[in-house]
Amino acid sequence: MNASPSVWPALLAFIAVIALIPVVLWVLKRLQSGAATGHRPISLLGGLSLGPRERLVVVQTQGRRWLIGVTAHSISTIAELDADTSTEPGSVAASPLQSPAGDAAIRFGELLGKLKRHD
Repeated sequence: MNASPSVWPALLAFIAVIALIPVVLWVLKRLQSGAATGHRPISLLGGLSLGPRERLVVVQTQGRRWLIGVTAHSISTIAELDADTSTEPGSVAASPLQSPAGDAAIRFGELLGKLKRHD
């Protein structure tokens, strides 16, 4: 009889570890996608690119919607949008924009003009 150890147990253990890798990856993916569908305190509803590094984005937090200007060097609140519960999730109400200070309604073109003059 041969007294040398068999290679089969080590080979079977190696195959088992290799076979478990896709299973572990699948479980991690399911756990992460479950966390992604949970409640987020801030959600991005949409955006518009104005240039290579300038964007307008609409974010929602605590039931309020905000129009935010994002550039390479700054992030600025432009206006608070009227919340319209009759619109679909992810869309912005068609009502006029209001500034965060509660001033009169501002047209979207005027907001873009303010952004252009700001830079």
